[in-house]
Amino acid sequence: EAGGGLPPHVDLSRTDATGRTSTHTFILYLSGCAEGGETVLLESLSLGKGSVRAAVTPVRGRLLLFPHACPHLARPVVAEGLPKLLLRGEMY
Repeated sequence: EAGGGLPPHVDLSRTDATGRTSTHTFILYLSGCAEGGETVLLESLSLGKGSVRAAVTPVRGRLLLFPHACPHLARPVVAEGLPKLLLRGEMY
């Protein structure tokens, strides 16, 4: 389904029952997108020129790992078809 997306943000850490605090986010793409839907890693939260570090295209089975403090955004899905499906989790 076309649409969606998330503005620039950083992820918050989580603390488990033993007191360990997460440091990284992982995204496992469960589906791909015909067009759009990229996760964009940024230099900073402001979207100035040259602020994009990498744009990761959703591909089924692709795993993306980055520090919680890394600013990022999700571009909207452009093409109709399967929705963008992913599994997001924490690394400790």
